Amino acid sequence: MSTPVFNRERYFEAISQWQKPYHEKYLAMYSSQWGGIVTDPALWTVPVDDHIVHRGDAVFEVFKCVAGRAYCLEDHLIKLKNTVNSLAIKMPPDFERIKEILADTVRAGGEKDVLVRVTVSRGPGGFTSNPYESPMGILLITVLRLGIYSDEKYEAGMKVITAPFLAKDPTIATMKTTSYMQNVLVKKAALDAGADYAVCFGRDGFMTESSTENISIVTREGELLAPEWNIILKGTTLTRIMAIAADMVKDGLLSGVRHQGITQAQVMNASEAFISSTTTNVLPITTWDGRPVGEGRQGPVGKELLRRMRLEYTSPDSPYLTEPWL
Repeated sequence: MSTPVFNRERYFEAISQWQKPYHEKYLAMYSSQWGGIVTDPALWTVPVDDHIVHRGDAVFEVFKCVAGRAYCLEDHLIKLKNTVNSLAIKMPPDFERIKEILADTVRAGGEKDVLVRVTVSRGPGGFTSNPYESPMGILLITVLRLGIYSDEKYEAGMKVITAPFLAKDPTIATMKTTSYMQNVLVKKAALDAGADYAVCFGRDGFMTESSTENISIVTREGELLAPEWNIILKGTTLTRIMAIAADMVKDGLLSGVRHQGITQAQVMNASEAFISSTTTNVLPITTWDGRPVGEGRQGPVGKELLRRMRLEYTSPDSPYLTEPWL
């Protein structure tokens, strides 16, 4: 049997039949390649010669909308633009009206509690590693249904292992690009070991981060510590956690908050430890390499951090939310 050669009509007939169970979470996609929005997941395509496909050469940010309002949107867009500029990706003209496009794409998805991924790829134009062969980047926006952890998950906490890989070089680790093979292997190592997450350490012995999450700890003296920004991705959620923790110091609930190098010994002696990301908020780590962290359950600091963070994206008068889109 020979392999068929599709014309345009037969190609679209084929992809119209391509439906997968995981498509249920896919709500809407915008691409500057065609300058519009599609809601059929079978049409969520990227050119195979785009450098995002064959080199992982693209920048992205992820934020959430709760009740149709975006949390920390400005912070995410500023980080995205800064990384695009540092990599000399040619920003597509569409980005000048990014907020309008984001609002339209979220509306097209038809739901108010969503996860929005904004990607700027190097763009198509060849199959080499030469970044200058792509004349223009492509803006991609995808809207997914937001998955929310149950209160029981926060109470029980997560099982973590030390990753069997050294941390990324800081130059790469501090940029949010789609070149994520090591991140994938870190996640695979965790799942293969029966854990939820794995966390990397550098050659200097200092903790960095997980596959797509920041990590922080609370010492026995009540101080919240996070790795230095120059060796990890500067997560928007961790940035907010540090700010909230600073308020908790004023309220007498913590003794201090700062960035510093964190060793394995400090992790094992911590009273609490957290995983933070757009989707996890402040998720307690209760087991690390088979040993309990603190009391082996959600602690008082994590519980209060989570409560205050939730207020930031649910309160009607929160300064961290954009105006309602829906």
